[in-house]
Amino acid sequence: MKKLKNYKFFLSDMMLNMIGFGIYIFSQQILFLPIVAKLVNDDIYSKIVLYISILNVICNVTGGELGNVRLVRNNVYKEKDIKGDFLNIFSYISIFTLVIALPIFVFYFNYSIIGSLFLTITLILTSARLYSTCYYRLEKKYVKVIIQNIIYLFGLVFSLILFNYIRNIYMILFVPEFFSFIYAYLNADLFKIGFKKTSEIKGTIKKYGELSTISLLTNLMNYFDKFLIYPMFGAGAIAVYYAVNSVSKITSLISNPMSSVILAWVSNSDEKNNEIIIKNTLFLSLPLIFICIIFTIPFTYIALKILYSQFLSSGIRLIIPVAVASGFGVACSLIKSVLLKMYDSRKLVYIYLFYFIIFIILAFCLSKKFSIIGFAYANLISKIILYILFDIALARINVTKK
Repeated sequence: MKKLKNYKFFLSDMMLNMIGFGIYIFSQQILFLPIVAKLVNDDIYSKIVLYISILNVICNVTGGELGNVRLVRNNVYKEKDIKGDFLNIFSYISIFTLVIALPIFVFYFNYSIIGSLFLTITLILTSARLYSTCYYRLEKKYVKVIIQNIIYLFGLVFSLILFNYIRNIYMILFVPEFFSFIYAYLNADLFKIGFKKTSEIKGTIKKYGELSTISLLTNLMNYFDKFLIYPMFGAGAIAVYYAVNSVSKITSLISNPMSSVILAWVSNSDEKNNEIIIKNTLFLSLPLIFICIIFTIPFTYIALKILYSQFLSSGIRLIIPVAVASGFGVACSLIKSVLLKMYDSRKLVYIYLFYFIIFIILAFCLSKKFSIIGFAYANLISKIILYILFDIALARINVTKK
């Protein structure tokens, strides 16, 4: 009965987290980007896509990964009955983001100082929103994830209405992130734990360094294609590729909530349950790939036809490689959640470095010969290689435990 009750709570947490993340995906991928694509030309749309890619890379590495570190090290702080460190680390991260991002927007993208400042502040607010979700996950308050993302949705609708009058691209993403930050400030403990340093800060910074490196490589793989496509094929190609890629990312409705909840549960689980978790992960990953592929291919076609009809003829040949890559990406996300807690972080970094190098080589070689379709298959092949490496790593943990 206790085991059945645990599964019930686990599924409940996953469903609530899935609804919350689904609202965010709907807000950005289904509502915001298709509407903006029709309001602006390809060049401006491509710059918005590049900015969102930069935002996702930086914020997942900063706020998102700091939240994961807190989940992973939660038991250490709980056992010693101490609180602190995380606001200090977040403050340093925010200053670093400001110093790095502001010059990029000013000198590389040639935005105004005011516009660049708004874009940089948006990065910091997004990072704070992503970090705040770790508190909801630790406390199993997934309803607050839903509320926070509903606020983001309303903020995004308001900013789109505002855009019709002021035509200011800097404000489009700033407004919803500002509304979400206010909610996080009032409901999470981002600022409540204070600037207190504890004896664990060095270990926490070390763990953050390891996990943020992994996250940086992962997110560069997820979004690096946009940075490569733009100079190689131009604004039109990136608009087409992102249209196909963004609607296929509906699979993240499964992978992101699933991996978040699994990491939260694994972080609070006893070591005696590790073997069961590993076996279930290995057992579930392959069927999950096929389910995601079967679901993603028709959905991507339908969504592309409805939301990005202007890109349908040029994007249809990308659907299969992008959808299959998404399926393997979901499986990798599942396995990664377990590896983050049970596997040597340094070895995980080596896996991602190998994966990164393989992707870069394949991307340049296949793109040169087959254009953008070659790029899509380079992404697919590298995802399959990562999945195989993850399975090997997970199986080795299982052998060790025996």
